[in-house]
Amino acid sequence: MKIDVSEVKRWTILKVGDGLWRVADTSHMHKGRGSATYGFKIKNIQTGQVKEITHKSGTTLESADVAYKNGQYLYCGGDTYTFMEFDTSELYELSEDLVSDIIDYMKENMDLFLVIYEGAVIGVVLPEIVVYEVTDTMPGVKGDRSQAGTKPATIETWLVVEVPLYIENGDKVEVNTSTNQVRGRVK
Repeated sequence: MKIDVSEVKRWTILKVGDGLWRVADTSHMHKGRGSATYGFKIKNIQTGQVKEITHKSGTTLESADVAYKNGQYLYCGGDTYTFMEFDTSELYELSEDLVSDIIDYMKENMDLFLVIYEGAVIGVVLPEIVVYEVTDTMPGVKGDRSQAGTKPATIETWLVVEVPLYIENGDKVEVNTSTNQVRGRVK
């Protein structure tokens, strides 16, 4: 299926050459007159190879015909990660290579989307916003509250994120899994 470069988003699966590539990051540049340029950082789903490509506006690319199914991350067993599809209760084991860029966001029993191409699970898409518990952060200094500052905090998956100064150990925060930004505390 053809797709215009302006419609390509993060997580889009493209057919480039003989392989399937997942868009890891996008950029857009327009310098005055002339056409815009779209840049994509893409990762080969089978080999894990990463490369960058650029295209001018108006170009069409080949999008892979994938399906997204509701699923759940169950557990990690060495170098494999086990997921379950909700509709069929079928279990899928994916190698670390297929989920390496989202491992820091995955927690057991997390709902997500399985990416299926020609009957095989080729990847996972996380929800955009996920709630995590802060397991370690330093206390905010009382004088710092006059400004909107941030401090590092470790969440339950061992990922370090920047949180507002008022966040304490045990607080739950909403994290955007695309940008790594904390949206705020959850009550």
